[in-house]
Amino acid sequence: MRIRTPKKNKSHILKTFIKSETDLTPKINKEIFNSFFDILEKNISNHISIELRNFGIFKSKYMKSRYGSDPRNKKKIYIPPKWKVTFKISENINKKLNEKI
Repeated sequence: MRIRTPKKNKSHILKTFIKSETDLTPKINKEIFNSFFDILEKNISNHISIELRNFGIFKSKYMKSRYGSDPRNKKKIYIPPKWKVTFKISENINKKLNEKI
C-alpha cells in the first residue's frame, strides 16, 4: 500500500516564512528567502558541497557514461556523463521523521 504525503512547493514555503517572520517587511523577507536559494543553486552548480547543520548535506556527484537498456524495447542505449545532486539527511531530522511510526 502506498502512503500519499502532502506536497509543498517553494511558494507555499515562502508564504509560511513571511507569515512567521514579522520583524522585517514581507518584501525584505522575500528577498532573503530568494537569495538563500540563489546561493544554494550557485554553489551546487559549481560542484561545492553544502552542509546545513541539523538539516543535511547537499553534494554534487559525477556520474560516468554508461550503457543502459530502454525498458520499452530492451535495446541498449548510451547514457552520457552527467552531474547529479545527492542529499543526506541529518540524524536529528531523521529521528523526527521516524518517531511517529
